[in-house]
Amino acid sequence: MKIIKSINDLSKLVLVQKNKGKRVGLVVGAFDVMHLGHINLFRLAKKHVDTLIVGLDNDKTLKITKGEKRPINNYYRRSQFLSELSLVDYVFKIGRVFKHGDTKSSDYFLSLYKKIGPTHIFTHTETDSQGLNRKRMAKVLSIKFIPDATKTVTHTSDILKKLESEM
Repeated sequence: MKIIKSINDLSKLVLVQKNKGKRVGLVVGAFDVMHLGHINLFRLAKKHVDTLIVGLDNDKTLKITKGEKRPINNYYRRSQFLSELSLVDYVFKIGRVFKHGDTKSSDYFLSLYKKIGPTHIFTHTETDSQGLNRKRMAKVLSIKFIPDATKTVTHTSDILKKLESEM
């Protein structure tokens, strides 16, 4: 079964799932250099939902948001990696290009949440600079917001700094 889907296909799939009484979660992010913090977020989400959807930032957005040296892994590699994880049911590409935190990104995510219609939204409160904004949007749309507030956090940027210092 192909788990990499379009947003349109996912909105239909989510509607069917919700009509069956299933809970559908949504996590969005870069997931550029996978680490235990990402896996723990997916584990948390799967404890609360039947179906977990992961939205992946496109390469241009990562370059604008995280810097010229990013992404380390392009969208194709990141999507293939995620598609192999048993915790993840579906993956989609966030095609819109923007810098995280600007008005365009907030407007886009609000429309994305409306279109897909998850029952739950998950994020890590320490690593997602838009966590409070996501919480607000979830409340407006009557979507359950569940933050991962784990204090021992791995940051991709810390991993990259360590790798650079060892070279």
